[in-house]
Amino acid sequence: MKITLPHDTPLHLYIPVAKVFYPFPIYFLRLAAPIPYEKSISRILNSLNENSYSSIDKVQNATIGELRQVRNFGEKGLVILLELLHTLSRQPELVLETEKLDHSLRAELDHLKHVMPVKLQLLDIGIEV
Repeated sequence: MKITLPHDTPLHLYIPVAKVFYPFPIYFLRLAAPIPYEKSISRILNSLNENSYSSIDKVQNATIGELRQVRNFGEKGLVILLELLHTLSRQPELVLETEKLDHSLRAELDHLKHVMPVKLQLLDIGIEV
């Protein structure tokens, strides 16, 4: 898959992920992962996290050019990341399906979902927690 997005424009201008997810940890994107990518998802998300892209907000505000500079990430990682963001943007209800996540991340997301501003924003997009 060839990436045709401009290299100098933040991703949020092309992939409209709900802002309620911006404070969520980057590992939250695991919920949007299809089964075939399961093994490479960990490597991609770890690489992003190790390079200071630790939240959805940081990724959404990054450009393609910046992400191409991420160490141990690569073009395939970029393609998969864009697919994950697209999936999350089309299916925000994935926030409810935390059984794929390890216990600590599940607990962190469950806590985040019940923080009042986040809970209200989720309700605004039709998701009741």
